[in-house]
Amino acid sequence: MHNFYKKFFLLFILILIFNQSNAQSIHQPSVIYLKNQSIFRGTIVYKDTALLKLQTLDGNILAIKILNIDSIQHVQKWNMYQPEKGFVHYTELGPLIAGKTTINGVTTAAFSLQTIQGYRFKQWLISGIGTGADLYATQTIIPVFISLRGDLQKTGTAIPFYFIDGGYGINITQSSAAGENYKGGIMYAFGLGLKIPFNQKAGFLLSAGYRYQSTNYQINGNNETVYYQRLAIRAGFFL
Repeated sequence: MHNFYKKFFLLFILILIFNQSNAQSIHQPSVIYLKNQSIFRGTIVYKDTALLKLQTLDGNILAIKILNIDSIQHVQKWNMYQPEKGFVHYTELGPLIAGKTTINGVTTAAFSLQTIQGYRFKQWLISGIGTGADLYATQTIIPVFISLRGDLQKTGTAIPFYFIDGGYGINITQSSAAGENYKGGIMYAFGLGLKIPFNQKAGFLLSAGYRYQSTNYQINGNNETVYYQRLAIRAGFFL
């Protein structure tokens, strides 16, 4: 656990540094009003006495003659990718990393996939229901959980977020000579991530956090309990 928190703290610092560097590189957004009643929104990347170049939200560069401009309004910020309220969807996958914490103290590979359907109440509060599959080398778990999430800032080209998940893992491992009567148990997870929008409503995401899962099985008539404690590294997309 001590090594996990060191890694998690380092990741948190890197996220903040990365996000801050992005924020400092963004020029003040503007709204350009033309004399023909057209309106364009974006970032001014070049301007002289005859020409203005505007980078729009979708990344295109528009060249506008100064004589065609009626006025320019500078704005502080805008919500780049999502409304204040509404339906949200997350799909995430990635490895579950740990040391010798499984059956017989053997380090095993693990992989996780999950999807969450929810609702955004506020920028900092998203609630949803999730499920997926955690594929350990010796057991297969189907988690069913409630997820709480939220964005730590409203705008930007990279937006940090938090997540807290809690529920129950259904154990679907088949009985064999290695064990029988597999049962699931409590699962929970928490961590931080980074959203990278590619349009106003969707984008990619990266996250890292702690994930806990307890399971139980029988071998030779004896009950055995396994506690999976993992560092979950995920990539995916959101809508």
